Formats: sequence, C-alpha cells, structure tokens
Amino acid sequence: MTLGLRALALTAIVVSAAVLPAHAAERAPQGSPVAPEGATLSAWSVLPAATYVPGSETSGHWTSGNAAIPAPYPGQPVQGFSGTHALGGGSFLVLSDNGFGRKSNSADFLLSLHRITPETVAADGDGATTYDKTLFTMSDPDHLVPWPIWRDGACQQAASLPAGYACPTADRQLTGWDFDPESLQVAKDGTFWVGEEFGPFLLHLNAGGELIEAPIPTPGVKSPSNPTLGGAVPEILDSKGFEGMSISPNGQVLHPMLEGATAEDKAAGLANDLRIYTVRKGEYAESFLRYRMESAGNALGDFIQINKDEALVIERDGGQGATAVFKRIYLVDLRDADGNGYVEKRLLVDLMNVTNPDGLSPYGDPFTFPFVTIEDVEILDAQTIAVMNDNNFPATGGRSSSQPDQNEYLEITLAAPLKVDHRLLPGR
Repeated sequence: MTLGLRALALTAIVVSAAVLPAHAAERAPQGSPVAPEGATLSAWSVLPAATYVPGSETSGHWTSGNAAIPAPYPGQPVQGFSGTHALGGGSFLVLSDNGFGRKSNSADFLLSLHRITPETVAADGDGATTYDKTLFTMSDPDHLVPWPIWRDGACQQAASLPAGYACPTADRQLTGWDFDPESLQVAKDGTFWVGEEFGPFLLHLNAGGELIEAPIPTPGVKSPSNPTLGGAVPEILDSKGFEGMSISPNGQVLHPMLEGATAEDKAAGLANDLRIYTVRKGEYAESFLRYRMESAGNALGDFIQINKDEALVIERDGGQGATAVFKRIYLVDLRDADGNGYVEKRLLVDLMNVTNPDGLSPYGDPFTFPFVTIEDVEILDAQTIAVMNDNNFPATGGRSSSQPDQNEYLEITLAAPLKVDHRLLPGR
C-alpha cells in the first residue's frame, strides 16, 4: 500500500471511530449535566414557625416547648415538612412528620397533609409562604392496622397521661405515636404512597387520607419502634427508615430509600451505604441498589426521580447553624452501568454555597441553608428545583439560638437544564 492510500485508510478508520459512537450515543439514555458552581437562589419564602391548623386540637402535651413557644401548643402546628409534591400554579402539598421527634412525645399530633403556596416574586428578602388548608388527617377507618393505634385502644392502655390531656374518643385517626411519615409520592390514580420510619412501612392512602392497604413491611428490616418487633433485634436505628422515596415517570415503580445503614451492612463494613429498594404494586423486588454516602455520619434528606434513569438525593450532615458544613444535592444515575450494585453520584448543588446576587434572602451571598434536617426537594422545571426544611417545631439552632426555626422555601436555578421527564413536572 502506498503512503497516500495508507493515509486515506487511516483517515477512514478515524472518521468511522468518531461517527459510530456518536450514533450509538444518540440511541442511549443521556445523562444530565452538572455545574455546582452555577446554582443561584431565585426565590426564598418563609412560613412562620407558629402556624397552626385553624380550629385544631391542642398538641405538645408530652413536650416542654421552649421560652418562645411554651407547651402545650394552641393547635396542630403546620410544620415538620418531610415530603412534598408540587402542584400546578405554584402550590405544594407538604407532609408533616410524626410531630415532635419521637413516638413517645407525639401521640397528640395528627398526621396530616397540607397545601401551601410560597411567594416567589418578592425581591426584598421578605417572601411569605401562605398556609392554604389541610387536605386531610390520615386515618384507618377499615382497621387495616393490625395492632392498637393511639386513638383506638393504645391511649387507654397507657400507664399515665400528662396533665390536661384525656384520651380522645376512638375515631381511627392516626398520630405521631402510630407512624412517622417521611416521604410522599402521588400515584397516577390519585392515591398517595407514604414512606415512614417506625416500621419502616409503606402506607397506601386514598385521596381522603384513609389507609386502603395494611402497612407494608420492609423485608428483613425493622426498627426499634416497629410494633411487630417482639424479641427480634432491630436492623436499623429509630428515625433511619424511608426518609426518601421516588416514583418512576410512568407511576408504576416506587423506590423507597433508607436514611441510615442497616446492621447487616454495618457488620459487612458498609456503614456508608444506604439501600434503595424497588417496589411494584406493593411487592418488593429481591435486589436493591446502594447509595454510598460521603461519611457514615451523614444521612439522607430526600430522594426523587427526574426521569427513569436519574434522581436527586439530599445528603446532609448532623450539624446546624454554625456547625453545619455538609448539605448537598447530588444527581444520581440509577442504571448501575458497571454492575457493582451502586448508583453513581455527581454533585449538583452545595446548599451551603448558593449564589444570592439579588439579595432574595437576608442570609447573605453566598446563601447558606444550615438546617439539621433538609428533607424536601422537588423539580419545578428542567432548570429549577425547590428545596424546603423540616423545622422540627419548636426547635431552635438553624438560624437562631433563641427563636424557633421557620419553614423556609427555596427555589434554585441550575446552571444547566436537567433531562427531566415531563410526566414528573408539576401539574402532570
């Protein structure tokens, strides 16, 4: 072969090598870009800590409150946002958690789903979130929970009750003594799926908040608060259950995700690993994926999908205020391309370093979100996400050592658009 023909042949080989992968890439799912340094605060709004459901029962009889908000409280606080779902028109469904942090002090907290509307146009650092209404309080009218619940049997069995509190009339409403709701998804049929931590269980509710299936247990995993634990050894710590739960774009598959490592995984040297399960029609798949935390001391804040292959994860440390260091949102790939059982993760947003050039929040530029529990992320459009905290009413420490933390709402504009499935956008 002459030199000229050899050069022509090599050129053809190079062109073919460049073209063929490109064609293959067009057929393969494409990952979303990340540019953490480009995240910008585009809205900020607050719901005051002392926001109560109008006309609701008093609460907090098992708590001591604090100097700013003494207990018991005059109603049911609209707080503890542990799960959210964006509606069309700028409103959000927000799921309150078990109430005051523990099973033992939350028996008078009704498990509820609320609707709020954050103000997103304020340019003076004074955005106000509106409490619209409470959609429902969770209940079990068909006695699907096979053990006593607080408002039907358990209260009467209590050894003692705090001063000023009497057992309510049996009405099958569910309280923070019964379950600890931490994640929320809305199915295509309008029913709700809730991931909780006392089991951990999956709860399936109708549009009125009534259980339509018995609590669905997690195979091989129980917490110390699981009412069916008996003499078994718990596999996870309290408050390490289903903090996050995604739903597939077609609405057919749930992926509940544990907040902490199981005892089995810790014993195997996998203390940094969180399990991501796959659930179809209430049935768990045998296998699960793993998410590797940056530190065993970190925890999951929330987990949602943005398309069938990608999801967002809030990973956070246990610090707040001046001790908060690690509060991040990662873009994760659920495909496990290398077959090692782990999702891949890439930093998308550092919540301790969000550009705030327009001064939308009074907390400086860069804006920081130094709460111990950041438990809500939602996709608004391809380039905008919403983030909210669980303010642990009436706790202090995130913004002030003396004033209770408020429910803060953020919108963050990303530097580049994500590849979002339109079926997961608000109003779909």
